[in-house]
Amino acid sequence: MRRELLGTLPSPDARHDYLVELRGEPMPGTRLTLRLVPDRLVLEPASFAAYLAGFAGFDGGPEALALALLDDLNNELVPRWVELSVERDSPLPHRVVIEDRQPTWDNPQLLGRLRRV
Repeated sequence: MRRELLGTLPSPDARHDYLVELRGEPMPGTRLTLRLVPDRLVLEPASFAAYLAGFAGFDGGPEALALALLDDLNNELVPRWVELSVERDSPLPHRVVIEDRQPTWDNPQLLGRLRRV
């Protein structure tokens, strides 16, 4: 199961909101940008790279990939807020952006400063 590849570490200070951004290429020609505000756990970057390598044979489109990633991250990390952007250039430029958050979390000052991908 690919979810088992997602390694986590305790957040250095769960009292504060902070943004984490990771980028990767789950398969040739597909770019991924992950932005999240952690809660109690943070994602270990090396494990995220190994996790993305597990998508090498994924045959779904960008929408299916974004939803699979979101589901896995929400189950393993339970971030306060998460945004995924999946992009492909071929056969046509195609971009999918998906966002989710915990029901009671809001930080308009932090989210308002984010440059939209």
